[in-house]
Amino acid sequence: MTRQERALRKSVLVLAGLVLLLSVLLIWEWRKGKGTEGNNEDGKRIAKVAGQYISLRQWRDELQKRYGDEVLLAMLNRIAVETEAKKLGISVSEQEVDRELRTAASGYGSEEEYYLQMETELGMTKEEVREETRYRLMLQAVATAGIVIGEKEIDEYLQQDPSLLHPVKEIELSIIKVNSEREAEKVLNRLEDGEDFAELAKQLSIDEDSRVRGGRVGTVEEDNPYWPQDLLKAAAELDPGAAAGPFQVDGGYAVIRTDKVTVPKMPSEREIREQVRMELALEQAPPLQKVESDLRAKYDAAIDIDKGLQD
Repeated sequence: MTRQERALRKSVLVLAGLVLLLSVLLIWEWRKGKGTEGNNEDGKRIAKVAGQYISLRQWRDELQKRYGDEVLLAMLNRIAVETEAKKLGISVSEQEVDRELRTAASGYGSEEEYYLQMETELGMTKEEVREETRYRLMLQAVATAGIVIGEKEIDEYLQQDPSLLHPVKEIELSIIKVNSEREAEKVLNRLEDGEDFAELAKQLSIDEDSRVRGGRVGTVEEDNPYWPQDLLKAAAELDPGAAAGPFQVDGGYAVIRTDKVTVPKMPSEREIREQVRMELALEQAPPLQKVESDLRAKYDAAIDIDKGLQD
C-alpha cells in the first residue's frame, strides 16, 4: 500500500466515522427534547417553506426514523469498545490523535483545509473530528490486541516502501498549459522578457481550472503518481518564483512555476515503525465492524425502543 493510498484510506475511514458521529449528535438533541412527555417545545415551529411549517417534534421524529437504529448501535459500540479498552488497559493519547489527524489531512493541503472541509460538508467542529478519531484509534487497538508483529516484518515492509522514512516535498505549483511544445517555448520566452506569469496564464492557458486563478494549481506532493515525474522532479528543485518547461502533460505541454516548496516534518523512526506495526496488525485482525458486533454480544447489548429496558 502506497503512502497516498494509506492517507486516502484513513481519510475515508475518518469521513465515514464523522457521518455516523453527526447522526449521533443529532439524535442526542432529539433525546434531550424527548425526555419529558408533552414537552411544550415539541409544537414549536422551527422552519417554513411554501407557507407550510415544520415543528420541532416533526424534525425529531424524522431524525429517529432515519437514523435511530444506526445511532443506537453507534452508542452501544462506543460503550462496549471503551469497556473492553479499559479492561485491556488501552488508552489513546492526545499525541496519537494529533498524529492520526495529520496523516488524514495530508491529502487536503493543510490541516486547516481538512478541518474546514469537515465543517463545510458535515458541520463538524474540530473537537468532534478529534473525538471520532480517538474512538477509531481505540477500536483499532482493541481489534489488534494480542496480534504480534515482529521487527523483521516491519523491516520488510519498509524495504518495499522506503518513502515512509523520507520526507516528501510539498510543492505549491502554478502552470500554463498550451497545445504544443512550440507554444510553450514562446511562453517561456515571454516570461524571460519579464511578463507576468499569472497574466499569461489567464490569457493563454487551456487548463480551465487553474487559468482563472492565474495558473495556480495548489499543493502537489513530489511523488504524486498523477503528474509527470520529470515535471515534479524539476519543480521540487526550483527556487520559489522560478519557471521551467516545456513538459509534456495530458492534452498538451506545460510551463511551470514553483511558488513554494515545503519539506514536512517527519515522524520519528519509532513512530513510523509503530504505524507500520498497526497497519500489518489490522491486516490480520477481524474487520472492525465484526469487532464491534462481537463486543456488543460480549457485553449483552440489547435494544427495545418500544417497551424500554429494565435494569
